[in-house]
Amino acid sequence: MKNAKHIRLCMAALLLLAMGVTSACGDADAGKTDAVTDAATGGETEAVTEDPTLMDNLPEKDFGGYEYKIYTRGCCAGGHKDGVWQLEETGEVVDDAVFARNKTVEDRFNCVIREPEMAEGEDISVLTNSLMAGDAIADLAIHHFRFLGDLALQQLCADVNTLEYLDFDKPWWNKYLIENYSIFDKYFVINGTVNVDNITEVSIILFNKTLTRDQLDVNFYDLVKEGKWTIDKMTEIVKSFGADLNGDGKIEFDKDELAFTGNAGFMFQFQVAMDQPTTQINDAGEPELCINTEKMTNIVNKMYDMVCAYDYSMVGNDIGSQAFLDGRSLLYVDKITTCIGAQFREMEDDYGILPLPKYDEAQDNYYSHASAHSDCLAVPVLNEDFERASIILEALAAEGYKTIRPAVYDVAIKQKGARDEDSAAMIDLIYAGRTGDFADLYDEWGLVYTLDHMIGRSQINTWASYYKSNEKASVKRLAKAVEVFSSFE
Repeated sequence: MKNAKHIRLCMAALLLLAMGVTSACGDADAGKTDAVTDAATGGETEAVTEDPTLMDNLPEKDFGGYEYKIYTRGCCAGGHKDGVWQLEETGEVVDDAVFARNKTVEDRFNCVIREPEMAEGEDISVLTNSLMAGDAIADLAIHHFRFLGDLALQQLCADVNTLEYLDFDKPWWNKYLIENYSIFDKYFVINGTVNVDNITEVSIILFNKTLTRDQLDVNFYDLVKEGKWTIDKMTEIVKSFGADLNGDGKIEFDKDELAFTGNAGFMFQFQVAMDQPTTQINDAGEPELCINTEKMTNIVNKMYDMVCAYDYSMVGNDIGSQAFLDGRSLLYVDKITTCIGAQFREMEDDYGILPLPKYDEAQDNYYSHASAHSDCLAVPVLNEDFERASIILEALAAEGYKTIRPAVYDVAIKQKGARDEDSAAMIDLIYAGRTGDFADLYDEWGLVYTLDHMIGRSQINTWASYYKSNEKASVKRLAKAVEVFSSFE
């Protein structure tokens, strides 16, 4: 079943390319000034005329030193805060771009982007409880998209589509994902270039070039370019690889040579990549389940065959990147964020970047999950001045597109993270296919995460019984979302 929004995404991407304008994370950077490029690369500044399509059209305002408050999650050793706020310049290109963006907005509107309040790990209860008590502790919530969905279902998020100064037709907003996360034209959870997460948290597969060169007769890049990088082809390659390095008859994550590794929580992204949506929007504008298909049965079986039924594949809650970093894993699934971290920049073996595989060669495009466990954005329903909140948020997104995006995308990812020109081209392909499903936010950890539960954790392939036991709960949760969206004023 083809999701119409996939088609719209690709058509729009082609149109933007024809116009010389990219999507929120495209490679070309039409319209940015040389000064923006130089902020990312350290070159000399030469001002040029800005493309009018990149003007934010915001009014001139003086907010009298107002402190703009952000609430974000506290896991990953403060990494989520680092992507939206920096105390000072550090000499690191991405950190300095974040600092420069905030300073530009502060100077323009006489406001202060305050150091974000940090949640306890993934917990969003401090914000939830404060809003329930009538206390507006934040102008903006930046948190895991699933938990923002919970916040929206409690009617604690504003419908930002009603805010005057947020222009979702601008390239700094991922409008396609925003629409997929919305019904009835109500936008509670959004995605844009406000924070680094919204640029880097995209699903990918990494392959070890040394192991490929020494032991396989395959060119991964050619497979992708020729449209032949499919789940069947990936399985064929996976099942041809692996070695019991110490000969003890046991296959162990920390000792042996493995074909495929990854965390259980990333398995759901394969369903997205193989273009099997969990929900679709019906004629009434409401989401309904569309996952119980023959294709989904096949996807579960194919994933089981590649991941669970082969000894040299290892996936689980505690499986991370170490085998890949050690040069003992051929293929590893993760997010693009991984490639700009210090560990991967220092990895001895060379590696390449690939999209997740298609279902078959007939599938028209490669798709990637656009948020991939990242933070998204929401404006809390309590705010003393929504006009001010929307102006500052739009400015943060617009300046983020001009300053943070090139630093992250063109420098950190393409120059530091991608180790060859082919990988850089793969990144363009991956970003062009970003998408998501309404159920990502509003089905809790239900059917939309089937592959996480069945393949990553339980390692079973009994799809029919699994669907039967989970269908009612998912239908109920979607009905609750419809009720909230339709009643919100």
